[in-house]
Amino acid sequence: MSALRLVGVGHHFPGAWGLGGREVLRDIHLEVLPGERVGLIGESGAGKSTLARIALGLLRPTAGAVHLLGEDTTGWSRARWRQARFHAQLLFQDPGTMLNQAMSLEQILAEGARLHVPDRDPVGEVLRVLEAVGLSGRGGARPGELSGGEQRRAGLARLLLTRPRLIVADEPTTGLDAGRKVELLELLYGAVAPECAVVLISHDLPLVQWACGRMVVMRGGAIVDRFDSEQLCSSDRPPYTRTLLRASGIRCEARA
Repeated sequence: MSALRLVGVGHHFPGAWGLGGREVLRDIHLEVLPGERVGLIGESGAGKSTLARIALGLLRPTAGAVHLLGEDTTGWSRARWRQARFHAQLLFQDPGTMLNQAMSLEQILAEGARLHVPDRDPVGEVLRVLEAVGLSGRGGARPGELSGGEQRRAGLARLLLTRPRLIVADEPTTGLDAGRKVELLELLYGAVAPECAVVLISHDLPLVQWACGRMVVMRGGAIVDRFDSEQLCSSDRPPYTRTLLRASGIRCEARA
């Protein structure tokens, strides 16, 4: 069973008064298996974030089908999507904007625990996720008292309350220095269950190569390349992927 499978997915944003419009995704075929770490890369405007929102039901495709955790989502109601997103979560670029500034971190997480896992002890769940992201001593702090890196970890803690089976991380390390980027992803990978699949969306090609076993390249709303990460420097890579390599400063040694 796939964690995520997109079959011929396309999306078209209509223009004003129904005229014109813009095609942002076309004929996307992608499968992510349980436990996989898949990197999604490409230039700004390639359609990566639109794909993420379609995958998790925040936007409906205008063509094709989305299969989430083994189920065809065609025709799902909003209520059914809300149930599914309990196990399939989106990690935002700036989770700090989703933290209530008037509440402490413990209060925010306790509220989430009561909402998402009412059958479990909320205190125990809060302690579990705070420890998982290295914020055990910061539960009494309000979001404004947390550093930028701590706010990212707080956002990750909220997500971990549901024990997800699929995480789509949309540029989660933007604005962090190299060490903090690695630290955040190590926390993410170490805190989720081994069978949890992760789709990492990023412009940081070296980071994606390090963090993911498989890479998918998008351009102009379409997938133009896909390969295992160790094949990044292969001579089989198409021109656009090689352009991304040069722009990222990755130098591939020529084979003798």
